[in-house]
Amino acid sequence: MRTSWLVAAWWLAALCACRAPAPRVPPVAPEGSTPAGPVVPQARALFEGCTPFPDGVTSRTWRCGDLTLWVSEDAEARAEKVLGRARLRVTRRLGEAVVFASGELPLAGRPWPSVRFALCEQGGGVDPEGPCRAGGYFTAVEAGLGRQRELGCVARGNARAELARCLELFEYLATRGDPEGEPLDAATLLLPPRLPWRALAVPPGCQPTASTSRLGRVECADASLVWSVYRPARAEVTERWLAQSLAELREALPGVGPMEEVSCRLEQRFTRCARFTLPSEKGPLVVWAGAVAWEDRALFAACSFPPELEPAFPAVCNGAFSRP
Repeated sequence: MRTSWLVAAWWLAALCACRAPAPRVPPVAPEGSTPAGPVVPQARALFEGCTPFPDGVTSRTWRCGDLTLWVSEDAEARAEKVLGRARLRVTRRLGEAVVFASGELPLAGRPWPSVRFALCEQGGGVDPEGPCRAGGYFTAVEAGLGRQRELGCVARGNARAELARCLELFEYLATRGDPEGEPLDAATLLLPPRLPWRALAVPPGCQPTASTSRLGRVECADASLVWSVYRPARAEVTERWLAQSLAELREALPGVGPMEEVSCRLEQRFTRCARFTLPSEKGPLVVWAGAVAWEDRALFAACSFPPELEPAFPAVCNGAFSRP
């Protein structure tokens, strides 16, 4: 998994000015769902209320109420390297004041090297009596065939109940891997990337870094398009999905500008989008994000690009967003 912020990888991507056609393709039907996203049947009760986010081809991220959870697989890295990447990821999210404590977690029938962390007002370790901003765990377990599986969980407030849920979710991930049933391997990219109702273009100089029947991301140098699809579409779930997506972004990326609600069209459907700016290594980016229902499915999508390109949208946005 990349050592970027939990959600930063969605948005830091590339730009191309040429627009390509988007031919229609046969529908892709994601099967099975919690109220917030598709998962395999045996994971539905455990992942109830978890919102999936577009992530890399070898990783997955979810927002589960006050938790942010991730899993990643690596065919080459040793456990020490996996733990180092997870530590950097947490530091970039919570800052340099976060406290770490090494140990072990019993998962899938045996102990694995792990790290407990917390960011608290009074410091003093990972479980102080004073108020905390966040806490959690990360660990590395063997996934078979020489693969290392990185698991991480950030609990808002360092609350004991949420930390216990982190470990409950870890047990499933350590034993079975991705609850959506997708292999975390670059060989599984669905090409061309697509929504269930149409194919998406990849402009020259850009590349798909995630692409399944349920989610995807196309990245360029300083622009990107990300999306997730689930069914059945339900208005209250779609609204919650968008709200949790924006909340996760705000927590993961210090420096995100104020979010304004603007009229927009997403996939030609009138809705309200969130528009805001976020920092990047190449300067500020503007982000348009929204969620709509399409027949029996719901779509969450976001496109980021340099603000000087407005009011137009770059080719990587694939015409998904437009102004009313």
